[in-house]
Amino acid sequence: MTIQIIPAPVVRQTWIDPFAGGTEIRALHGFRLARVEDPLEGFAVQILTRPSGTSALVSDEIAEVEGVRQATSETELRAALAAAGIEMNGADHLFFLPDGRKEEVRAADDAPHVRRLTAADEALFAAFEESAPEADVDEAWVELDHWAVFGAFDGDLLVAAGSAVPFREDSLLADIGVLTLPSRRGQGHARAIVLALARHALAQGYEPQYRCQLDNTSSVILAERSGFLSIGTWDVPLPVEGDDEG
Repeated sequence: MTIQIIPAPVVRQTWIDPFAGGTEIRALHGFRLARVEDPLEGFAVQILTRPSGTSALVSDEIAEVEGVRQATSETELRAALAAAGIEMNGADHLFFLPDGRKEEVRAADDAPHVRRLTAADEALFAAFEESAPEADVDEAWVELDHWAVFGAFDGDLLVAAGSAVPFREDSLLADIGVLTLPSRRGQGHARAIVLALARHALAQGYEPQYRCQLDNTSSVILAERSGFLSIGTWDVPLPVEGDDEG
């Protein structure tokens, strides 16, 4: 579900203002297409879709791809990219906490079975990863050496873990990921970790950010039950095989 909220300044600086920039190619009927001379590495195409419409940024090279400059809608742009063999990753929800919810998170305490993990938990974390499906570990991207890592316990057993990392270098957005053992899902562990990470990020002056694919129903539900709202969706190309990105 996408609900319009008033974004925090750092969210606006990252996700709204840049998409109003570039050299405009077309702007009509809720669709804006612009070219940028120096795109972020790996992001030769960015498609941001919000309640107000879709804004796409393309590199000079992509702008010369047949059909791209002529696109008058997101559908036409995606068709031109696909025809040129440019495969997109698939859009992510961009979830953030509204101001009122942030105050609630700040004022609350972490769940009693959740604590921060450190290097001293290396063996515990390794055993946890071994118990989780490899595909889930790859998708969640939770690492013990990340900026902030929290775990949820059942007794001495680590049953869920989550981490936060700056979204980009020098960014004040804290990107959150969480992983729960399959046998322990649906018990509130992931939500407790997401809130602990959000609380920690806010205390450090960061804005919690939760991203997930549109078809990842469990993650969408987790974000919404944690009080996050989507400001829109964001899509970029898949990394080229052999590229260092991703």
